Amino acid sequence: MKLYEVNTAIEDIVEQMVDTETGEILPLSDELMEQLHALEMERSRILEYLAKLVLNTRAEAAALKEEEQRLAKRRKRLEKKEAGLIEILDRECRGQKTDLGVATLKYTKSTRLDVFDAAKAIRWLKRNKYHECVRVKDPEVGKDEVKALIKSGIKVPGCQTVENVSCSLK
Repeated sequence: MKLYEVNTAIEDIVEQMVDTETGEILPLSDELMEQLHALEMERSRILEYLAKLVLNTRAEAAALKEEEQRLAKRRKRLEKKEAGLIEILDRECRGQKTDLGVATLKYTKSTRLDVFDAAKAIRWLKRNKYHECVRVKDPEVGKDEVKALIKSGIKVPGCQTVENVSCSLK
């Protein structure tokens, strides 16, 4: 039986206990009491199974997270090793394109912008009407600071604290 079926069957038995005209609770027959007890046992068994599933899933996720961390460390070590080996090849080939048999060491030029005085650059760009070159981030609410304001009794329009209730299984 599925959990919703068990719950529905329990509700049906409880409805049989109540007199629809007076609202009075009627005594249950032994047969109905046995059915109710069996349904409660089944419900308990299903809930225990679900709890076991949660614990098993949590353990599996923790193991995967640990494995991800181990693999990330390994990848970083390999990336550092690769960079060191490239550095040796670069030093030995002295900036010259070199055919190494299994691969060719090439050099390509690239250009990047280094903004060492952003304020000065922004003033100049705005003054000379290069507005598309200046990006302005939208302001955002500092949630921790506003939460502290509300907690101290100040009402902030458009903001409220919300209490959450979380369910955990240990």
